[in-house]
Amino acid sequence: MEGQAKSTSSDDPATFDRRDVDGVTERLRASLCLVFLGAPSLEKLQDMAEKDKAVWAEIKQVLTDRTNNINVVAALVVASSASYVTTTASTPHISQWNPEFPYFCVLGGFGCAMLAIVSGFAQVIFLSMMGPRDIEMAQKSRLKRICLFTLLILPLAFLLVAASSLGLAFTAALWLGDVLWIKALMTTGYAVFLFTLIVIALVLI
Repeated sequence: MEGQAKSTSSDDPATFDRRDVDGVTERLRASLCLVFLGAPSLEKLQDMAEKDKAVWAEIKQVLTDRTNNINVVAALVVASSASYVTTTASTPHISQWNPEFPYFCVLGGFGCAMLAIVSGFAQVIFLSMMGPRDIEMAQKSRLKRICLFTLLILPLAFLLVAASSLGLAFTAALWLGDVLWIKALMTTGYAVFLFTLIVIALVLI
């Protein structure tokens, strides 16, 4: 993913303005690079790694801290999923956990959270060893580039899938409980959630 941004007076990513990038697709690529790499493009990242060691060290620390936070949240998801699978539902009058579907979703969320921890741990190890040559190899090799971005995206992607699976499990269990006000509340909640996603998308585009 390589966005063509206008040149800035500093290599600091804080000076990058994604609105300087022409085209929605290129702007999206630059934004994704900035989120997952800490720089708007691989070329910019390599330039910072070679010329400004302080900024390079700061970028690696920020990415490592973010991955550690994801690992902590994923560990909490694992613990909560295991507790729900191994204990009796505390609200049988409003939720039905006996059907297989809610348990399937909880187990899926548990598995994805475990994968988030494993991939996050691998990402922390890679970030601690990543150097300019790794970035250069990613620029020259399409396979290396795909693998790099896949590794950077996996922890967050697995965590999002785990959270979605648990949310779907709770939704199914409560919906099967067949309590009218609960269904109305969930419908309202999903409408607000969809509205929030639309607002976020409009801001980022």
